[in-house]
Amino acid sequence: MQRIVIICIALIYFQATPNAARSSELKDAIDYNPETEGEVKHKAHENVTKLSINQTAENVTELSINQTAAFEQIVKLTNCSVPRVPGNGGLVCVYFDDNYYCKPMCNQGYDFAFLRRSRLYEECGTKNAFTWTTQYIGGSRLAECIVSDVPVSGQPSAYFNKKTCLEVVSDMKRKREHIDEFISELKKRDIQKDHKKELDFVTCGE
Repeated sequence: MQRIVIICIALIYFQATPNAARSSELKDAIDYNPETEGEVKHKAHENVTKLSINQTAENVTELSINQTAAFEQIVKLTNCSVPRVPGNGGLVCVYFDDNYYCKPMCNQGYDFAFLRRSRLYEECGTKNAFTWTTQYIGGSRLAECIVSDVPVSGQPSAYFNKKTCLEVVSDMKRKREHIDEFISELKKRDIQKDHKKELDFVTCGE
């Protein structure tokens, strides 16, 4: 039984190790030497862990690029300019009655450069001639997230607490939770007509 376990570990390591070192190390593992058992296990675990971390990072980065590209395409179809997504944060955006509503959000450890407690979202659409409302002069910069230990400038729901924006968009359930929370907040402001769910997005800055 112990020999089978060692062979399985060796095969995992074999998949994660460069060609030049594979054959001899695989043979040593299969022959089973108690003195090298710990080293083989450690190397196998280390390589598999590295592969897992690298693959996760690649998947999250690819997902963010795809999300942003799709978001840009949809916003352009509505005649609104593509809003600048705040770095170290993101935007949660939904579409009601020919208007885009986007809630700027900051990652943990960051806060808004300007006070936004009474300003949950920005909007663009028929209500304002397809230009974004913003605290900044001109352009489509909706918010900025700066380093801060205490998030005080925005409403409590305007922060990715204990998560980054990229971690949220990689988790379909969490992403939907943020979108649904924003929709609920808009409904309290009587914004609920003609919702197009297919146009809802969470997109992240760098």
